Amino acid sequence: MTSATPQDHRINRRTIIRGAAWSAPVIAVAASAPSAAASPREFRIAPLSDFSATRCVATSAGTARFRVTLRGAAAPVGTPVSLQLPAGLTFTAGGTTANVTTVADGVVNVPAFTVTGPAGSYAITGTVNAQVSPAQVFGDVNPSPGTVTELRRSVGPATTAPTFSTVAMTGITTGTLGAISGDQAATGTVSIGSNAAVIVSPGGSVQIWGNNSGTQAPNHSILAVGGTNVSGVRLVDSWTSVQASNAGAGGVAAGATGAAVYQWYRNGTGTGPLTTTPVTGISGNVIDAQSNDGYSYVLTSAGLYWWANTGATAAATLIAGTAGATQFSSYAVRETAYTFGGAVLMANGSVQTWSTAAHTLTPRAGFPASIRSIEAGPSAVFALTNDGGLYSSGGAFSSSTGGANWTQRATGVSTFNTWSISNYSGGSYINAAGAVTQFFAASASGIAYTTAARALASGVQAVKVFASDGTYLALGSDRRVYAWGGNLDSGGATLPAAVTGISNAIDLNVWGYHQPAGSFYGGGYIITSTTC
Repeated sequence: MTSATPQDHRINRRTIIRGAAWSAPVIAVAASAPSAAASPREFRIAPLSDFSATRCVATSAGTARFRVTLRGAAAPVGTPVSLQLPAGLTFTAGGTTANVTTVADGVVNVPAFTVTGPAGSYAITGTVNAQVSPAQVFGDVNPSPGTVTELRRSVGPATTAPTFSTVAMTGITTGTLGAISGDQAATGTVSIGSNAAVIVSPGGSVQIWGNNSGTQAPNHSILAVGGTNVSGVRLVDSWTSVQASNAGAGGVAAGATGAAVYQWYRNGTGTGPLTTTPVTGISGNVIDAQSNDGYSYVLTSAGLYWWANTGATAAATLIAGTAGATQFSSYAVRETAYTFGGAVLMANGSVQTWSTAAHTLTPRAGFPASIRSIEAGPSAVFALTNDGGLYSSGGAFSSSTGGANWTQRATGVSTFNTWSISNYSGGSYINAAGAVTQFFAASASGIAYTTAARALASGVQAVKVFASDGTYLALGSDRRVYAWGGNLDSGGATLPAAVTGISNAIDLNVWGYHQPAGSFYGGGYIITSTTC
């Protein structure tokens, strides 16, 4: 990915564990009336932990949990609680409502349920009564296997409203997750959206395509080492260079452990062979993997590793002090100058960043507490907290309230996606009601942080968003993909519209690039599947 391409966080964006993704359908949890001896105001309900599920696969009872307290202590066993599921979730026993009671320590175990809606991050809301503030548990839902379609955006200046078209990929019918990156390459007036794209299928095989990768859509090749197809892959990422004379592309594919990490790369002429090689020097269980123009990264239980990713061999280096880190976000862009870096969420909850070849970490002062996810770019770092607070820091916000310091930009956020480049930053987020908000800031132009609502079709909630420089996508609860173009400083900005010919979408991804004082490019991929 480039800096103008989203960080699919991660279970994080754009990989099996990143591909989990963000939503807004809500499970409303309302406790029934308390005993006469207690005032309703003395009850509290709070989340115990995030949950994870896979589309079309039944969860176990207690996958989602709350805790009810009375006067600061655990509520009595047997305190009744009523549950209601939103569209897209159904209790295994049938229906969308259930009455349960608390167990030991005030715990509320949500009964087993199945996700029939699209992949997304579902916000489970709990309410003791109308007089007490509700709580939320966030859950990430991974997609089930499906067919893959490439999405392409028309090329044009900021004042021209973009159009979107699709190309059905040949022979990819069981895609589960992937990554995509692009640049200013185009065919006529349409972006070539797959300059570097990868899709993982069950069993961990990796399908790869793209103009810079040697096989253009609708065709693809299989990632292999020494003539043997790679298998067991659980995480992928890709990059393509936006440097005008550079047609290079590459990426990373990672299995369950550091012994199963692979680099793939094609040189900058765009005509050489695609080379795949194992990455050495990595230990521990893999948590996340990301790849950018110049450097790739893998986070394991042992810490965060990096390596230069444009050679015939690849040897990783461990960043000191990162053991126990829970997530990271990286970026790189190579235009007239080369800029790269990232942020890592340390075991103690602090945020540290890097921006030098030595990958020396620098503490980021003033970070918010209880961070759930982070995204980093050349001019902005974002953090989403467990209570739904969205915070920003970085040079893109120098003209905004709070400036470059950590500043809260929104509340009640269930998920978000961002981009930044050259002191410009933008993105979109979803609240617990499924509503989408687009945002933008540009200190380079003196534009303070600003927002705009982005409604989907009537009655449709957003369950997932992806943002890139000038190209935005949302996955609706109706399993359609909504696309729009333009940042909030663009005269030709459009509103979300369903992509023609796409139904039963379960996952997607986006890329976007805006040439300085030039045209916008963009695209993505969409995974579609049948009903559960």
